[in-house]
Amino acid sequence: MTRDNRLYLAWVVALAATLGSLYFSELRGFRPCILCWYQRVAMYPLSVLLGIAALGGDLGVRRYVLPLSVIGWLVALYQNLETWGVVPTLRGCTADPSASCGTPWPVWGANSPLNTVITIPVLAMIAFTLIIGLLSWRRSRTL
Repeated sequence: MTRDNRLYLAWVVALAATLGSLYFSELRGFRPCILCWYQRVAMYPLSVLLGIAALGGDLGVRRYVLPLSVIGWLVALYQNLETWGVVPTLRGCTADPSASCGTPWPVWGANSPLNTVITIPVLAMIAFTLIIGLLSWRRSRTL
């Protein structure tokens, strides 16, 4: 796989994550919590920046999008740790019970066992992980 393909794939992942989050909140009516908003702040610009970079073949975009991806990944990790009961729930996450960070939204249908394993925060962490992995290739030196 060439570097350009990885850039396009990273863009597709960011675009799918952005559209997925909009689908869950705007069409399914899931209220995003504070941590979800921070992840959106990291992901939404990635879909634009990576799209422009992929179309222009600009590999230098990595220096801008990797830090943003890592920040989003860390927020998603914290939210998952919170959901799994490893870390305490942030006070800001309990201010609005309808948008609580620990609300297990039924992503896969009301009675699906996948809802306890593959949650929206898990999907966000997977997306950030894929973007980081796709953009972390070693740069080849040209002569």
